[in-house]
Amino acid sequence: MARDRRLQVVVSVMLATFLTAVDATIVDTAMPRIVGALGGFSLLTWLVSAYLLTSTATVPVYGKLADVIGRKRTFTLGAAVFLAGSALCGQARSMEELIAFRALQGLGAGAVQPVVQTIIGDIFSPAERARMQAWFSSVWGISALIGPLAGGFIVDHFSWRWLFYVNLPLGALAIAMLLRNLEEHVQPRRLPIDVAGSVLLTVGASALLLALLEGGIRQPWNSPAILGMLGGSAVTLALFVVQERRHPDPMLPLDLFRDPTIAVANLASLMIGGVFYGTTVYLPLWAQGVQGFSATRSGASLLWLSIGWPLASMYGGRYILKVGQRPAALLGLALDAAAASGLLVLDRLPGGIPEAGLAAVTFVIGAGMGFSTLAFILGVQGAVGWERRGVATASLQFVRTLGGLVWVSLMGAVMNLGLAARLRHIPELGVRTMLDAAALGSDLLDPAKGARLGPRALAVAREALGEALRGVHGLVLAAAIGALLLALFFPNRRFQEAPPGAAQVPGRGAPSRRLPTSAAPWHDDAAAALPGGAERDP
Repeated sequence: MARDRRLQVVVSVMLATFLTAVDATIVDTAMPRIVGALGGFSLLTWLVSAYLLTSTATVPVYGKLADVIGRKRTFTLGAAVFLAGSALCGQARSMEELIAFRALQGLGAGAVQPVVQTIIGDIFSPAERARMQAWFSSVWGISALIGPLAGGFIVDHFSWRWLFYVNLPLGALAIAMLLRNLEEHVQPRRLPIDVAGSVLLTVGASALLLALLEGGIRQPWNSPAILGMLGGSAVTLALFVVQERRHPDPMLPLDLFRDPTIAVANLASLMIGGVFYGTTVYLPLWAQGVQGFSATRSGASLLWLSIGWPLASMYGGRYILKVGQRPAALLGLALDAAAASGLLVLDRLPGGIPEAGLAAVTFVIGAGMGFSTLAFILGVQGAVGWERRGVATASLQFVRTLGGLVWVSLMGAVMNLGLAARLRHIPELGVRTMLDAAALGSDLLDPAKGARLGPRALAVAREALGEALRGVHGLVLAAAIGALLLALFFPNRRFQEAPPGAAQVPGRGAPSRRLPTSAAPWHDDAAAALPGGAERDP
């Protein structure tokens, strides 16, 4: 592919990545204005949850679709659905309509990240991929910074509906640039498409995600609705496994996970999700509920995660080229474990965690995420050929988000049980049940309501919340250590610049395991003993 065309492809997919990433956070600061216009306060959290649910559940399906019909068609399909959802969101006349259209947005957004990462894997050599994936990590970090700010600016100076209308011209431009510049030659497939597998995985994953999003928040964990969703998810996913084993071209080939690179990367991503979501969800509760910080003050500290991640990714690309993917993954996860350990020390300081301490912890966790996720993406993409790169790449994003929701649910249960147990021993607070404890926890996050408790009651309630959250911080450390131990088994590959003519042609189905040494873009320790294998990494 000519250099100028490749550059335009990069610009188009970066633009699409930016739009879908910003949309995940842009409504946060606009929620009060939206509720004021449409009503439906009790449905507020579903503006975010509906988007997260559909954009996560469909990721593996789009990954497989990219391998079957090509990256260009899959990207266009997903982006078009995303833009249709954006247009309808701008026209919503009730909160229920807006939530439904946000879910439609998510259905399209689920295609963007895995397909974009797969396109980068197609048009760049492995060594170039290390640099480009770092730039795309920067896009996500910048989006996390810009989203809430852009949302506040738009609702202050325009209608909240422009939060969604602004996607239309930019998204159309991204589609047009990609259609014009991406050259792709998709091999026709004679095997039937695994429609049943796609439906079973989407339904099963959606039911599980919905139970994790609702359980312990809007519905008790032992309620019939949550137990029904968990049971239905288990049955559906079991049927999905049976379907994948017997289909000639499964939606998610289970034999992918026999490869140690893919298996370890996914298992570690399951743990990494706990580190990431445990930090972003529960540290603001500590900052505001225990230490009494304003939302702005706590947010300013936590934004350092979005700064550390892209900086580490940009350096991590060069680091991986020097030492290989396993040392980079181990470095990143060691940083996460060190930061989580530091958090357990800082949260016991008499005066609470200093703002500089919060910033340092989140920056180091972000840096660790930058190193490790880049190493896992490059490793997984290097372990498969073109015909499986889409579904393999998508598996990482799906598993990390799913793992994050599982860990967050576990952390929430630990926090709620710990808080209720401690508050019951403080007679003046009048806490008798879990619902009483949850209500008091909500009061601690509202400065006006917290002040009504009185100085002494407020102090002891904050101390109780702090003790409960220390259990959460311990689980963040456990997730980080678990990921670090798993990464010890991550095969090491060292990437090299491919010589002229050795680059893979998109859509031609390059060999999935290795190339001759003279043309190998990476070195594989595990394959060093094979005939024609790459040199063993020292």
